[in-house]
Amino acid sequence: MGWLWSSGAAPKGNAPVAPSSNTETQPAPPPEPTYSDPEIAKFMAQLQAEFGGSSNNNTTTKSPTPTTSEPKAETSQSTSSSSSSSWWPSRSSTQPAQTSTASPSPSTISPQTSAQASPARLDPLSESLLPTTMSCRQAFDHAYHCNSLGGQWTAVYRSGTVRSCSEQWDDFWFCMRTRAYSGAVKEEAIKDYYRQKELKKYGSGKPNSTDIWEPRTERLPPDSAFQERYVKPDINDEEWYRLEIERQRMIQQMLKEEERTVS
Repeated sequence: MGWLWSSGAAPKGNAPVAPSSNTETQPAPPPEPTYSDPEIAKFMAQLQAEFGGSSNNNTTTKSPTPTTSEPKAETSQSTSSSSSSSWWPSRSSTQPAQTSTASPSPSTISPQTSAQASPARLDPLSESLLPTTMSCRQAFDHAYHCNSLGGQWTAVYRSGTVRSCSEQWDDFWFCMRTRAYSGAVKEEAIKDYYRQKELKKYGSGKPNSTDIWEPRTERLPPDSAFQERYVKPDINDEEWYRLEIERQRMIQQMLKEEERTVS
């Protein structure tokens, strides 16, 4: 009668443990590849922000749900473990929410979001002069020459130090991102890009040419400039120089008299 005490029936008690493979969490996604070139890394980050942002958010917010075919014993164990662990804050549960709601860096902001963030526009004349086309080949040549020895030598000769080429590379990567656009969408994206550059360089409170002379308020129609008739002088060069010197002297005297009256 020793077979009554055999341990052969013991695995039946452990049978509910078998479906535990259904509740295993999904494997973590592979880490994102790293790039040695910072410009390529910046370009890939911008592409992921524009085209892959929604898919990444969906994947991060998804959590593995247990199957309905689990035994009652496992459900009771999971509820007891969740209730016991609810006393302590879980970092793993709050971390995806923090990463998903993090504000994007300035380098990954798309042209549409940048236009919404800064709705300021230029004056009507400057708006009419904004370019609507962009050559990717020309932008690449400018960026490549800036990084070359000749480009940096020219920068040292002119300004006394080397210069950064990030602006040139930004132009090239922007052109590569928008080359698939067509029609008015592409023209508006290029205009907005150059508009932001103008506002960043000559925005309100920054020195520009309007501090010296007053700009035009409207664009001149074609063939309307330099239409005055030129009268060729009928005197020799010496007489013309003498009259020009007298004219300049009279202007200087008038300026001195105005300064005296003001003081």
